[in-house]
Amino acid sequence: MSRPSTSSDSAVAYGSAGQLTVITEGPPISDEEATRRFEELYRVHYQKIVTYARRRTRSADEADDVVSATFLVAWRRLEDLVGADEPLAWLYRVAHLTLLNHRRDAERTGRLTDKAAGEYSNPVATIESTVEARDRLAQVTAAAETLSEMDRELLRLVAWEELTHSEIAEILGISRVLVRTRLSRARRRLQTAYDKHLGGLRSGGLDRD
Repeated sequence: MSRPSTSSDSAVAYGSAGQLTVITEGPPISDEEATRRFEELYRVHYQKIVTYARRRTRSADEADDVVSATFLVAWRRLEDLVGADEPLAWLYRVAHLTLLNHRRDAERTGRLTDKAAGEYSNPVATIESTVEARDRLAQVTAAAETLSEMDRELLRLVAWEELTHSEIAEILGISRVLVRTRLSRARRRLQTAYDKHLGGLRSGGLDRD
């Protein structure tokens, strides 16, 4: 793998189409320094990117492909990553775009299927083992499945990755104001879908009596 051309001082900007561009100043750093910086970023952020990918893919192999592609981009564009204010948010954005590309490829070849019902199972947040807790999770999952992909992704970034509005804005390539607006609407739509789902369950139970 060839070493990226990395400067000692850089600034990152996003174009209108979401592409990353970099403005660099200062002399390039050595191969050893570039490798050291990449290995440090990899060590600090690797597990978070793995978790991000596995929550959004249908298999470990698919998640591994997303993670590998994300860090390959990180290596090739190390100057962008080093110059980013929030390196983790930068990596999340690359992973997000990689996932979108994977999904478009799957759609073109007819291999994209509906998300598994357990996609929203969060092993950290669902430690409770009571029947009531499992039922509640199943009901939230069913309600979430009725939302758009953008709504689901916003809710996942907040609930799973625990990101700020600024970090989400950087990942999705939109403004913080738009993040707040869309997140508020997504939460309302989820609540509405949840209430509707519960109403349907209750009606079904009464019909069987």
